[in-house]
Amino acid sequence: MSLPLVVREDLADAVRSKMVWGLVGAFVLVMAVLGVGLSAGGQADAERFMVFFASVGGELVIPVAALVVGYLAVTGDRQSGRLRVLHGLPHSRRDIVLGKALSRGVVVVLATLASFAAGGVVVAAVYAELALETFVGFALLTTLLGLSFAGVAVGVSASTATRGRAMAGAIGSYVMFTLLWEPAVAGVHYAVEGSLAGLDAPAWYLGLKGLSPIAAYSRVADSLFGQHVSGLVGWSRMVEDVPRTALQGDALAVSNRVAGEVPFYLTDAAAVAVLLAWAVVPVALGYRRFETADL
Repeated sequence: MSLPLVVREDLADAVRSKMVWGLVGAFVLVMAVLGVGLSAGGQADAERFMVFFASVGGELVIPVAALVVGYLAVTGDRQSGRLRVLHGLPHSRRDIVLGKALSRGVVVVLATLASFAAGGVVVAAVYAELALETFVGFALLTTLLGLSFAGVAVGVSASTATRGRAMAGAIGSYVMFTLLWEPAVAGVHYAVEGSLAGLDAPAWYLGLKGLSPIAAYSRVADSLFGQHVSGLVGWSRMVEDVPRTALQGDALAVSNRVAGEVPFYLTDAAAVAVLLAWAVVPVALGYRRFETADL
C-alpha cells in the first residue's frame, strides 16, 4: 500500500497548491484568446484554430506547464527535509519516485483534459462547426505531450539535490528540445553528408529529428489535421536547404520527403512510442540516480 499512499499524498498537495486550477485557467485563457483572435481576424475555422494551438501549445504552453508541475516533485521535498520523513516511513525510494511521477502525471492529465473540455465549449461557441473526433484526438495527443514533459521534469527532479539545479535542468531540457535539437541533428547530417538536408533528406535524419517529443507531437498532429504543423521556432526554415515555397504547403510532411514506403520509425505509431518513452525513461534514469543519493 506504500505506492498508493505516496500518490494520494502528493496529489492532495498538488491540488491544495491550486496548481491544477492555475493550469486549467491558463489553458482555457490561451484557447479563448486564440479562438476569439482568429475569429476576429476573419479566420473563423475550428480546424485552423486547432492547428494554430498545436503550434503554440506544442512548443510553449504544454511543455512549460508540465515542467513547472514536475521539476520540484522530488527535489522540493528533498531540500525541505520532508523526504527524510517519507523515507523513514514504509516508503521505498522506488515508491517515492514512482509515486511522484504518477501523481504529477495525473495533475497534467486532469489539467489538460479539463481545459480542453472547457476550451471545447469556447471553441464551439466561437465557431459554427467543430469536428468532435478530431478535437478529442487532439486533446489526447496534447495530453500525451504533457505526460512526456512531466516525465522529463520528474526525472530531473529525482536526479538533483537542490531547487536551483532542478530549475536549471528543467530550463535546459526545454531549451534542448525547442532550440538545440534540430540544429544538432542538422549538424550530424552535415557531418555525414557534407551538406544541409533538403526535401529529399535521408530517412535516418528524419528519424533523429523525430526523437524529440515536440517533433513526435508535430508528426502526429500533421496526420491528424492533414497538413504540416509548424511551430513557433520553425528551425526547419533555418537549418534545412528547402525552397521557401515548400514552407507554405505540405512538402515538409514525412510522407512527401521519403521515397517509397515510409519506414516504421517514421510512422505515427512510432511517434506515439517516442512520447511514451519520454514519459517513462527519464523517470527510470532519475530513479537510478536517486537510489544511491545521500538524503
